[in-house]
This record gives sequence, structure tokens and C-alpha cells, in this order.
Amino acid sequence: MSIRRVILAVAALLALPTLASAQTSRVEGMALPGDYIKDYTGIYTYTSGVVNVGNLVYGELGNFLTNPNSGNPASFADRAVGAVLQNLFDGNLGTWAVHLREETPALGQGDNFSQPNSGAWGYDPNRNLNESFDVMWGRKFGTTSLGLRVNRSFFRGKAEPLAGAETNLEFEPAATSANLGRNIWGLGGGLGFEMNANTNVELAFLYQTRTYEVTTPFGPVPGTSTTEDDGPTTYLLAARAMYQWQPNVMLVPVVKYYSFDLSNKYDANAVGNPTPGTAATTDNSLKGWQIGTAGNWTVGNNDLFVLGVDFAHNTVDQKEGVFAIGTTDGTADETNFEVFSALETHVNNWLTVRFGARKGVWNKLKVEPTLGGNTEITSSPFTMNIGTGVKLGTLQLDAIMNDIFPQTLGGWFSNAPGGIVAFPKVSATYSF
Repeated sequence: MSIRRVILAVAALLALPTLASAQTSRVEGMALPGDYIKDYTGIYTYTSGVVNVGNLVYGELGNFLTNPNSGNPASFADRAVGAVLQNLFDGNLGTWAVHLREETPALGQGDNFSQPNSGAWGYDPNRNLNESFDVMWGRKFGTTSLGLRVNRSFFRGKAEPLAGAETNLEFEPAATSANLGRNIWGLGGGLGFEMNANTNVELAFLYQTRTYEVTTPFGPVPGTSTTEDDGPTTYLLAARAMYQWQPNVMLVPVVKYYSFDLSNKYDANAVGNPTPGTAATTDNSLKGWQIGTAGNWTVGNNDLFVLGVDFAHNTVDQKEGVFAIGTTDGTADETNFEVFSALETHVNNWLTVRFGARKGVWNKLKVEPTLGGNTEITSSPFTMNIGTGVKLGTLQLDAIMNDIFPQTLGGWFSNAPGGIVAFPKVSATYSF
């Protein structure tokens, strides 16, 4: 490869729109899987990327959309403040990042609202609304980057009725199910390296131990009863590459595998025990994998056009009706093939407009209850979002716009009862 071509490739990498101060609203505003574009929110999965972010402070200013994980759609949820500090101690101790959140984010994501994986069931079933801390560290060694992460979400409460009996609650009390509001200890690691002059590779592993315990003074049979997890292990394996195919085209292939163990263990007296009077366990799990690729084109005046495809498979094994297929025990199998595309255009030096969509080419969902009566559905779902960004000096504001904003201009020309929320989610980032 000639020196001239190498220089052009490096220049193109630098020129590709990254909007390093965009935060989660940028990705969600284009309806894209975050793995397939160059954005600093990738650090939540690919932790080695924390060394390339620079210095910034961000604020997730809240999500006013109905959030199925928050249980509180009538007010702002999923707020957060965080910082990435590359020059702390003059950079001698590496890059540090700290995230302070109202809600525990989905596995590998920067917020709770984001869906981390493809398909209707490519979600994180955890509903813990409390996160204690999330800290990252990274360091560069030549052309290789290392990133590490530790996070904790925890809630413990005790209720003591007048009779003196004590109730221990080691789960998020706002969750609809203790099993879906587990305490979390998380560890993550990532490695990034330059394969050649045109290709960077990132590998990541996120591991979480998710536990819960509910102890109550009375069960089906008088006496103390305990319900707890019967398997705490949750993890995500991910790999992606950024290959500069042409000076204005970057290809991003992605491979992911994820597993959530949601099993339960009951003592003989526990409330909800499927076999009262004897100890019991139930094995519940959600597993899946995803593979795909996307092209990132630099078009117009440093604008970004994205076109990609991904293929995913999700499997639910439910021995107790608590989280996926209603109150019925059984298995569910989902195969999803979709195409996604988005455009991000800089209207001027302070205003950015973006929109994108995901279209299921083929989605097959098969549910097989233990008692029989199989259900099989084939569909082609469509999802579209629009968003905007405003730059005020060194402060970047990004927002997801209400779907009917273009037709009503934020509600000024709308007869909808109570008007509309023009920007249901807003993120702010300050770079320095």
C-alpha cells in the first residue's frame, strides 16, 4: 500500500462524523444499533474505547417517553451525569470515567431505555431502578488499548411490622418482580488494537452477577419463607471492527452473544412456590446472538449516511411464568433479519438533523407452551426515529424528537389533547 493511500485513509477516519459529544440521544434519534457507528457511547460495551473519547462531562436530562423498565411513565426517568477524564493526573494514571445514574442501564448500554440487541426479545429484562456506581479505566499501549469497568446496583430494605416480624427485601421495591430487579456486581474488560493501517478491532466481555433474596414472615405454610435467585450469571461477548474500505466509506462488522440467567429457588414455605410444601427451583433464561455489518458513508458536507443489516436469534426458556411469555411455562424462539438506515446532516455549524429506521425483512416468533397450543408468527416490523442536535459553544445538546413534530412544529399546530412533548429525551455534553 502506498504512503499516499495510507495518508488518505487516516484522513478519512478523522473526517468521518463522530460527534464525540453526542451521547445516547444521537444513536436513538437515528434508530440505529449503537455497535455499527462511531460514537463515544460505544464505551459501554467496548470499554477499550474509553481512551479515545477525550475529556467530557455529560448529562442525561431525562426521558419522558413511556419507559417499560421504569414503571413511572408520568415523570422524567433514566437521568444521569457522568464524566470521562483523559488528563487526570496529567494522564499518568490512564483515562478514568465515572457514571452516576438514576437507573441501572441495559447491559452494554448507556441508559435503561435503549434496547441493546436486535429483535423483539433482544432486551435486558432487569428492572433495577437504583445504581450505586459505575467506574471505567483505560490505558493505551502503543496501538493497543485496554479498558476495564466495575459497576454496582444494590437495594436492601427491611420492614418490621408491629408484631416484630422482620421482612428483608434485597431487590428493587419498584420492580414488578423481585427476579427482574436483581442486585448487580458487574465487571467488564475490553481490548482494542490496530490490525493494519485501515482496520481497528475491538473485543469486549461484560460479566454481571445478578442476585436477589426475598424473606417474608409468612408463606403458604406458617413460618419464614425465602425466595432467591438460582443462578446469578449474566454476560455479554462482543467484537467489532472498523475497516476503512474507501476514503469516504467505513465498514463495521459486529458479532455478539449474550445470556441472562433468571432462575429462582424457593424454600418449602415461599410465596409463589410452584410446589408448596417442598423446596423447588425453576430454570428461566434468555439467550441470543447477533451478527451483522454496516457501511458508514461520509456524504455532502461531512454528513453521515448509514446502511446495514443484521441477523439475530433469541431463545427464551421459561419454567415459571414471570418475564417473557406471560404466565405460561414453555419456550420461545425468535429469528430476526433486519435492514437499518439513517442520515445525519449538519444544516449549519450549530444545527444537526438526523433520522433513521429499522425494517424487519423477516421476523419469525415461535412460542411453545409446556401445556401445548403452539403459536407461530411471521412479521416485518418497522421502527423510525427522528432527532436533532444543537451546538452552543462547547456544549452539545442532542434530542429525540416526537414522531409528529414535523407535522405539528412541537404542538403549535396540533389539536392533540394536552398538546405533545416535542423533545421527550434530551442529552447534554460538555467537551474540554
